[in-house]
Amino acid sequence: MTQRNKKIMWWSATAAIVVLVLLYVFCPPVHRWGNQLLGKNEKELPKPNHTTNNEYEYGRPVEELEVETLDIPKDSLLDSLMMADSIMGAAQVKPIDGPPPAHVEGFGEEPLPPMPSTKDVPGRTKEDMQEVTPSPAAELEQHVSEYAAVNNKIKSCRMSYNRLLGVYREFAKTPTAALQEQGLKLKENLLNELTQLMKLSQSKNDDAGMEEAADLRREVNKMQF
Repeated sequence: MTQRNKKIMWWSATAAIVVLVLLYVFCPPVHRWGNQLLGKNEKELPKPNHTTNNEYEYGRPVEELEVETLDIPKDSLLDSLMMADSIMGAAQVKPIDGPPPAHVEGFGEEPLPPMPSTKDVPGRTKEDMQEVTPSPAAELEQHVSEYAAVNNKIKSCRMSYNRLLGVYREFAKTPTAALQEQGLKLKENLLNELTQLMKLSQSKNDDAGMEEAADLRREVNKMQF
């Protein structure tokens, strides 16, 4: 046998093996015939059927479980809540079994208190405003930061606070519309400055600036024009 005939024979044998393998993999009859030749007589696993109640785990039917049905009496209160929770049953709530609600002695018999007014708010009258006068900036603890930008902002806020406090003291003695307008404007500007101080301190994770902003804001909120 020549070398050329040997190559042809090997190529033919290889092609035959490849064809048999492909037929074994993709052709079910050949696959079953191959299993019989190899001695594998496994039964074909059943496929799940979604039209029935049978369930399968790894291809084999699961053992049916026997369950006991409990007969629980219905709760009228629970039924009413469930129906009220739905849109369709909101208007069909069943009444709760039992006697009607009785009157509670002392409830709803006294007259209602008068409606609150601006005169009832603390800090509106001249005497109340003098009692809740905030502390001057010199008496408040000044927090020193390790950042120069934060310290400069603290100094600016304290100057604005002292200016606002002066107007508030004059307004507490002689409340006029001009002092009220001036005080409200200074208060709004200072609150904006304190917000800037808080954001600057948070960006640098500086506790001193945040505590200073919180202390000054607490005193500013006491000033009611």
